[in-house]
Amino acid sequence: MRPLLSLLALLWLPSCIHTFTTHYDYQSSAPAPTAGGSAFRVEFIPKARESGVALSAMVVGGALVSEVGPYQMRLHAFGQPGDQQEFEIKSLRLSSADGFKAVMEPRGFTGRAEFKPTQTPGTTRASLLLGPYVSLDAKKQHDIVLDAEVVVSRRSGLSRGSLRIPLKLTKTKRRESTNVIAEIAHDIRDRDKPTIPAGLPPPPEKP
Repeated sequence: MRPLLSLLALLWLPSCIHTFTTHYDYQSSAPAPTAGGSAFRVEFIPKARESGVALSAMVVGGALVSEVGPYQMRLHAFGQPGDQQEFEIKSLRLSSADGFKAVMEPRGFTGRAEFKPTQTPGTTRASLLLGPYVSLDAKKQHDIVLDAEVVVSRRSGLSRGSLRIPLKLTKTKRRESTNVIAEIAHDIRDRDKPTIPAGLPPPPEKP
């Protein structure tokens, strides 16, 4: 029995896949702008991946993954309970110093986002997912600016405001390890269970 356990242990060690992920994102480079008493933040969600595989003697595989664009944008507004009710976008444009300019058509941001409680006491959040994907060139568009006109429905009435959010390209890396034998056992054990695809990332808790 002991030799068998030793053999399994030897098989277990080299049976890992290490995933090294590089995430390219656009983060605000200035304090969150406000409109209607709400602080606004834009989120860029990558919709594609570039990947490669590196092999070594003791590792089954090492996946090199880059999370890049095109991106889907999500605009978040943070308010206070009992004040803001919902917000909508009237116009939206992206631009950069290299001459890049993209005006989003109204059908890309139709609808209104309702303010709801968050896990942070005294803070509400409304999130509006924008329709079209945005393709950006990371080699040229290191710095971009989002300009938008929004209307916030408040307890005191409608409030219209202009947003200007400067954004800078950022790059973060993370490492994840997966044991192949454990994944195979999991697949066999749960093969009859439906697989639910990953949805949108959780919204941020602060602007």
